[in-house]
Amino acid sequence: MEYNQLKYIVEIVESGSISKAAQVLFLSQPNLSSQVTQLEKEIGRQLFIRGNRGVTLTKEGIEVYHYAKQVVSQFELTKQKLLNHISENKIKIASCGCEVIEPAFFEVCKVFNQMNYEFELEYCNIEQCIEKLGSQEVDVAVIPYTSLQYKKLDQFLINKNLCMQEIFTGELKVHVSEQWELSKKAKINKGDLRGLVHVKKNILFSGMFSLDYEMRQLGMEFCNKSLVTHQIKTYEAALAHLPSFAITPEWHCNLEVNSYLKRIPFAGNPISVTIAVIKRNNEVLRKEVLYFLEQLKRYK
Repeated sequence: MEYNQLKYIVEIVESGSISKAAQVLFLSQPNLSSQVTQLEKEIGRQLFIRGNRGVTLTKEGIEVYHYAKQVVSQFELTKQKLLNHISENKIKIASCGCEVIEPAFFEVCKVFNQMNYEFELEYCNIEQCIEKLGSQEVDVAVIPYTSLQYKKLDQFLINKNLCMQEIFTGELKVHVSEQWELSKKAKINKGDLRGLVHVKKNILFSGMFSLDYEMRQLGMEFCNKSLVTHQIKTYEAALAHLPSFAITPEWHCNLEVNSYLKRIPFAGNPISVTIAVIKRNNEVLRKEVLYFLEQLKRYK
């Protein structure tokens, strides 16, 4: 088995056909087909089902593709770092968009403002945060998880050789703009939300750790009108302009954010949420990252 063969598998899957992949890879189609056949013989598994409309992965092919994708992605990342001379002073943090992250991140930017520093805060869902941390694309990740997600998340992190440390706790609440009548309620029942648009943050409602299961536990599977947002400005504008609501974590911390949005608890048993920092096992964190975590803890 060779690296190029794994790269070929990834390109075929993502191109959708052997002929398209051959063009991208600057190979002849017979040569590429031969390489795939050799790999299938070597590992004793059929990876693709060939058809007139292209190729589809077998069950074994899906497994091989995922492993190949990890190898190729890690190789490309390593090549980029070695050849492009990326600064050692690059600080990159992945987050699911918790409002308390940005103030702490900006404090790091203020203190470590020497020449040749590059700071990046990337927003993505929990699964993507973990994948980026595992492939060393980011220094740490800060994620929220509910009490219902803990067991699955804990096992997922063990398999990735990652560990997490709790920072804040909180619970899921309803976000409502203060201009709507609903915002005057002390507690929300599911019946109060019927007919309203459910505004969803994409990073909280995508991937294997989506809040969809939590919505069912709250009895909100009836919500068939939704607006998925990818930007915080769109999220805030939707809540302001539409008869709508959102479900989002509310943190027990001393930092006030989005004061114009009312945070109303659900009637009945709440679903608890934790925000945690995830890092690689046995890795000593850089001073800039440690300072970032210290700033976060100030808000407790």
